[in-house]
Amino acid sequence: MTSRRRVLSVAALTVIGAGFGGCQNQRIDRLEQLNQTSAARIEQLNQEVSTLETTVSRKQGRINELEAEVSGLRGVRTDLEAEIGDVRAQQSSIQDRLGNLRLVTLDPETDRALQQLAADNSNLIRYDPAQGMIMFTSDLTFSSGSDEVQSQAREGLTKLAQIMTNSRATGYDLRIVGHTDNQRMSNPATIQRFHSNRHLSFFRAAAVERILRQSGMPGDRLETVGWGEYRPVMANNARGGTSANRRVEIFVVPTSATMGGSMQADVDPASEDTTTGRMPMK
Repeated sequence: MTSRRRVLSVAALTVIGAGFGGCQNQRIDRLEQLNQTSAARIEQLNQEVSTLETTVSRKQGRINELEAEVSGLRGVRTDLEAEIGDVRAQQSSIQDRLGNLRLVTLDPETDRALQQLAADNSNLIRYDPAQGMIMFTSDLTFSSGSDEVQSQAREGLTKLAQIMTNSRATGYDLRIVGHTDNQRMSNPATIQRFHSNRHLSFFRAAAVERILRQSGMPGDRLETVGWGEYRPVMANNARGGTSANRRVEIFVVPTSATMGGSMQADVDPASEDTTTGRMPMK
């Protein structure tokens, strides 16, 4: 009996051990499977992190490029603002000088003659005795985009030359100033010939000078300048309607000619070089 009991006890222990061992193996298998799953997930996350780090690095590089570009543009803006300030100061100085030159009191005979000229050509000419200024409406003086003086304006300029060559008016010079609005040129032929509104305004002033010289006005009593769109008498409108800014102003100023001084040559304005992009002045 004792031996049988021992055998039964051993058998029971063997069964219990086998059952316990089986449970442990299953648990180990599950843990190993979980470990493998976790390792795969970690690898996937590492790849995603690497991709994100690459994306962030590229974006940071682009940010650095944009910041450098912004810095460069700020430098350009600073330079342009300084240049604009210089130009404005120069324009202000020139305007002051022009303003001072306009302060002239004409003799009564010349003043009356100019007033009569304006009255006879009221649709074309305006006379401002306070400034000693005769203004020709550009739209009636020239065709669009042209520097050829039209017939009506030619007659008015011929009469002006007759007034200014009178013995009472020989103490005055004429300063001829061309102006435009700020509308950009659209005709290719006009662009090729004049390049810019400023060149067009000068050539128109020079054409007026040429008519005055042909009508007997000495070249050494004439000066031409073109301001283009930079001296508007009213705010330019993008939709047009700024014909008042398209004009040629002629200022009567005390003569600058002196005995023995150098005389200005009679140069044909049409031969002036405009290929340099600079505004020619006489």
